[in-house]
Amino acid sequence: MTAVSPDLATLQADVTRAILAKEDAAAISAIDGDVVSAALRLAIYRNTALSALCEALRLSYPITEKVVGSAFFEQTALAFAREHPPADPVLARYGAGFPAFLESLTSLKDLAYLPDLARLEWAVDQAGYSPTMQERRISLPVGDGIATLILSASLRLLATATSCHALWQALDAGDEDALSGIDWNAGPEWLAIHRSTDGTRISPLSEPAWRLAAALLAGDDIAMSAVPDANEAAVELLSAPFIHVALADPVGSKRIS
Repeated sequence: MTAVSPDLATLQADVTRAILAKEDAAAISAIDGDVVSAALRLAIYRNTALSALCEALRLSYPITEKVVGSAFFEQTALAFAREHPPADPVLARYGAGFPAFLESLTSLKDLAYLPDLARLEWAVDQAGYSPTMQERRISLPVGDGIATLILSASLRLLATATSCHALWQALDAGDEDALSGIDWNAGPEWLAIHRSTDGTRISPLSEPAWRLAAALLAGDDIAMSAVPDANEAAVELLSAPFIHVALADPVGSKRIS
């Protein structure tokens, strides 16, 4: 078979349809060789590509896989990969939409905690992978000096409707006894996920402290009068392990951490 030579954009679109939707005809026509050989090579490429996406999801969501089982997880991951191919060439960043995809599946309606659990897994995964992130620094006037709040570059914030933190801990540890005593419907929870020297940590926060942290992380102007229990929230946040405070004197010649 003599291959037809489409332009690059058309070829890329044809191959994408062949991989994700099994619409092979246009892609096969662009491959040199007989139809059977072209179809076989395309099938091998499709299986390799989809397997790589499923494996990326498996690495990011091992606890979710533990809950639903390997066979169901693979089927679900494959369906997600077909509907939501990566927009980023770095597979370590692939899968942010997987929890929402799980939430859309009627077959999982009896596992109402699962999307929150998957969101927590994603936050843990991404907190451990933040090579391009920068510390968030916020300067605030304190008396005649300046206080610089330094938030961890790995910090992720997550609000959940269910008690997924205890579930995550028990499942991660394989603690069957702890699982039996967990009320997953006891949420909501307000969590800060960050990397530390001894691994990734999950820090539960009060709602006011969480909202204050979210405002700081987003770079929003903070009107403390609008934050419920603002003083208590600030004290709680400043003692958190993911935030560091540096104080400077009025002329900035001295720093006290």
